[in-house]
Amino acid sequence: MYSTKIKTIAITFPLPCEHYEKQSNLISSLETQISNKFPNQSSVLINMTWFGPQFINNNAYAEFIEYSQSCSIDNIFLLATEDPCFFNREETLKFIQDSGADNYYLMGNFDQGLYNFNFYATTLLENSPDYTEQQLILKEPKHIFLNYNRKPRIHRTKFVDMLDQLDLSQCGIVTLGNDRNVGDTIEEYAKGNWNMADDYGIPHDISSIGRLDIWQNHFLTITSETDFEDHLYTFVSEKSWKPIMGMRPFLINGQLAVYEYMRNYGFKTFNHYWKHIEIETCNIDDIHKNICAVIKFLQTQDLEQMYLDMLPDLRYNRLRFNEFVTEQNHKMENLLA
Repeated sequence: MYSTKIKTIAITFPLPCEHYEKQSNLISSLETQISNKFPNQSSVLINMTWFGPQFINNNAYAEFIEYSQSCSIDNIFLLATEDPCFFNREETLKFIQDSGADNYYLMGNFDQGLYNFNFYATTLLENSPDYTEQQLILKEPKHIFLNYNRKPRIHRTKFVDMLDQLDLSQCGIVTLGNDRNVGDTIEEYAKGNWNMADDYGIPHDISSIGRLDIWQNHFLTITSETDFEDHLYTFVSEKSWKPIMGMRPFLINGQLAVYEYMRNYGFKTFNHYWKHIEIETCNIDDIHKNICAVIKFLQTQDLEQMYLDMLPDLRYNRLRFNEFVTEQNHKMENLLA
């Protein structure tokens, strides 16, 4: 037998990121869990944030390659918390195979496997304001939808362009980094902004639902997720949890697998209210068109009555979110138990 050996390669989000301490503590906890579970084996723990051959400036990938060529590895642990894994499924399996590790463990944002957990849900609840139901509930549907976009990723820009082309932007609130905002001030989001005051011209708000005057008067949240293609691991960020926490029906401009993910963890989805429009099983090229079709449908509906019909499920989702966060925290603390 030989003594415990854990090699950790971890580029974390820096201070003043409000997640820094929790992410660092999680990595330390996993080191302890691995040591306890495999006391006489060689293990490597890799934080997949900014990890890959494309990130040449941080040297993390090169450090791993050098290590794997000189040391045998019994167990390799890949951890994805605040970001999705930068490898797709095929690339991940090849990376593991090339590492020579006997066993592998995918932890965090790797779909719904044994070691899956959602880090963002826990940090959102811990850092968000303590909203009352009165602050969250719909007052008046002045805006059919709300669609916040900070980073102008391709799938977000294409969707906003389609809203403009179909004259649907005027039916809701739409932002897009480097293009349009709603007059938010950085001071409103001081805690969650990470000092990114001028980044894309929109506050980096990861911990609130934004301006309450907007939230209280919009019916549908159209979430612009980080990833779009379903061949990538399913990634559910704080953006998808905000309508759950904030008592709104939602649509996803992103991976369609998010809907199934939500239901598998006990949350209600709302696409049966517009079941004549294909949302969850449509071709990727039709996602934006079909979301626009839902907006057009909602233009013909009594949104106040529809919201009242949805209210029991919206209340349930909010309570279920609190339970889910407790479950995720427990799972992170006992991942290898």
